[in-house]
Amino acid sequence: MIKQLLAASSVLCVASSALANTELEQTANYNELGDLLTASQAQGRFAWLEKCYDGLLVEVWERAFDTTQIISKEEKLNQLKALWLSPQRLAQGKAQYLTFANTDFTNPYDWHAGNSATDACSTMPPEYVPVALKTTILAHQYCDNTAFDNEWEWVSKVSIDNFTHESVGRDYTAVSGKVVTLSAGRTVSMTITPGNKEPDYPSFVAARVWIDWDQDGQFSTSEMVFKSASDGIFKFAVNVPAEQLDGVTLMRVATDAGGGSDDACNRIHYGEVEDYLVTIR
Repeated sequence: MIKQLLAASSVLCVASSALANTELEQTANYNELGDLLTASQAQGRFAWLEKCYDGLLVEVWERAFDTTQIISKEEKLNQLKALWLSPQRLAQGKAQYLTFANTDFTNPYDWHAGNSATDACSTMPPEYVPVALKTTILAHQYCDNTAFDNEWEWVSKVSIDNFTHESVGRDYTAVSGKVVTLSAGRTVSMTITPGNKEPDYPSFVAARVWIDWDQDGQFSTSEMVFKSASDGIFKFAVNVPAEQLDGVTLMRVATDAGGGSDDACNRIHYGEVEDYLVTIR
């Protein structure tokens, strides 16, 4: 019998209990598991694990299936693939895939599993485990962006109406554990709070926000909904287009003490880039 590995949310914890230094860190770590894969990349992740870590997949199979039958490794992997990557799931863009980290949901070695069978095998840190079975909800793969340096500046908090996310600061963060909900034709209030290593001497940073309104996997110049520079907190309004596609898309937030760029794909200098899942209704 198949044990219930699926969940209504897009992230399901399959690791043992996780401990973090503070409640903020634990919440942030869980919501920042990253790995925002498309259905095609989820297929590639499974193929990479088959090539490099088939024994790990067998262990996951043993958690998912309860049977005393003698089954070959090949059949076990086929059953997992049928569970996570069925034709129905792929057609709906709802493929599932494993993501990996420490049991406290951190990735101190910045190690990432492959997303293609052609990716080279790399050694997983010994303390890493499969911490989540995630479901793809984005139709497109977006361009990468990250900061060259985030030691002094980062994004501390982002708020949109009743949605708030606080983080401890990285060069890039994919907030994949919760979703911003927007309503077409409505104006929402947004706040970006920069983080600074020396809060008594805040840096003058540029902040930008892009939302992929047309859900084509790109951030066009017209989709930059905010741009400003300050040494304080940014507070502004975002107008959601009245005729807006339903579904899930991506919002990118960037702060840069080096000035930044209007191109959401250009690497920033001193700050952080954060990507948020956005659903529009």
